Amino acid sequence: MMIKKLSLPLFILFCFSKSWAISIIILRIDSNVTFDLGSAANFPPSVLPAYYYPTQASGANPEGIRITTTVFNFFGQTVSNVYLDIKGGNDPSPSVSLSQINWTIDPATLPPAGTPIPPPPWHPLTNTWNNVAYFAPNGIVTTRRYSMDFCFKLEGDDDPTPPQGITTTVYIRFYGL
Repeated sequence: MMIKKLSLPLFILFCFSKSWAISIIILRIDSNVTFDLGSAANFPPSVLPAYYYPTQASGANPEGIRITTTVFNFFGQTVSNVYLDIKGGNDPSPSVSLSQINWTIDPATLPPAGTPIPPPPWHPLTNTWNNVAYFAPNGIVTTRRYSMDFCFKLEGDDDPTPPQGITTTVYIRFYGL
């Protein structure tokens, strides 16, 4: 299974106000994430459900992706708070649901095999927006970096993956109010 990043590696949003204040908001995601269970350690598992980190991910974060957010404020501040959100696209296949992909921005170990629901700080991916982080920018430039880890929950009713694999899209948005 492959979790794709946004098709553009860099997203820039310009915000203007009547007082000539300008804010520029930048989001950068450094990698795609791939779960290739055929090459994963401990596959096939002896106990289900089983959890797996990605087999291909970011060089800076081998369990997922590295997200960099930057806010530039010129001639005042037009953005008082910024938000980083995540959601998934469709279920990867009829037998693999989106909620089998879990994410966290906190360093976390894989849940033990046999655990029905991953404990916090893991969150199941859904098709609705979920807040990852928010902050109030201060000064001219505010940069935050997040390591977002992913794990895949293999369940007993998952059909074998077709040769071409299965994919889903993960959407990440960064915006200011």
